[in-house]
Amino acid sequence: MIDKLASSWKFHFILRLLALAVISVSTYALLTKGDSPSAPAQDVTAEMKAEDTPPAAHLTLSEIKSRQQEKAEDLADMKPANGNVGLTEYPVEEDSITVDGVLVPKKETVISSSSDGKISNIPLENGDHFKKNDVLVRYDCADLEAEAEMIGMQKQLTETKSKNVAQLFKLDIISDIDRLGAQTEDKQLAAKIKMYEARLNDCIIRAEFDGVVTKRLANEGEYTRTDRVLMEVASGDPLNIEFLLPSKWLRWINVGAPITIDINETGRTYNAKIIRIYGAVDPVSQSIQIRAALDSYQDLLLSGMSGKVTIDVPAVKKEGIIGYLSAHSGP
Repeated sequence: MIDKLASSWKFHFILRLLALAVISVSTYALLTKGDSPSAPAQDVTAEMKAEDTPPAAHLTLSEIKSRQQEKAEDLADMKPANGNVGLTEYPVEEDSITVDGVLVPKKETVISSSSDGKISNIPLENGDHFKKNDVLVRYDCADLEAEAEMIGMQKQLTETKSKNVAQLFKLDIISDIDRLGAQTEDKQLAAKIKMYEARLNDCIIRAEFDGVVTKRLANEGEYTRTDRVLMEVASGDPLNIEFLLPSKWLRWINVGAPITIDINETGRTYNAKIIRIYGAVDPVSQSIQIRAALDSYQDLLLSGMSGKVTIDVPAVKKEGIIGYLSAHSGP
């Protein structure tokens, strides 16, 4: 019976099916065992993602607004890269300073000769006052006056000739070329007259403003060369003060700052205000030149008088003056 079963083809077919089933089960088990270690890795990845979740996602709306406000305040407190924020306030080291000052005119002019010639008249002496357009220097220009007079007579002749030529041209007696020649001659003499008038104007030097003669360097009857200095004059306006100030004081003073000066010659104190700060510091003395204008005064003050200039920082600050360096600082 067993031998018949072993030789039967059905028996062999069943054995092969069982073998195939065993192989399939073994293969599935191996595959399942190889994939099992990946599960913990997935769990770790999930945990890492959970830890990386921003805490803001769990904040309330009021907490989020509070944090945004804190960030805005931090940004407002940040300074620009150059470190400047608005005006720079320098601490005051001294309340006042006293330096030497000298009185100078508001305007000064050097009168020089404009041409070669002989001086016929200089009516003013040192210290004399004058008004605008007064004669300061007069040259002897008799030769120019004579030449100008001759040109003037020739001009009268050419004008008459030009009128007659125009009438003859209307009557068709002369040609257009003759008419143009007469007109050209008349225009040339008119140009010469303007040239002589300009030269005659150079024979007289007039004052450009009200002032006083501070130094006369020429006399009547002298022959002068071009560009020779004849006199120096100054305006009669209220005087200015010039003084040197330590450059460090640019921290607290500026144009418009009030100052006082005690004039040695009068023994009195006068008020003034700074009107100009020169644009360079002397590298040797570490000082800068300052000019101030005196307020109105009644005393007779002369250019060259000197005294002590006093600058008071509290008074400057009271006027609302911002220091020169502070005013030019900032981003």
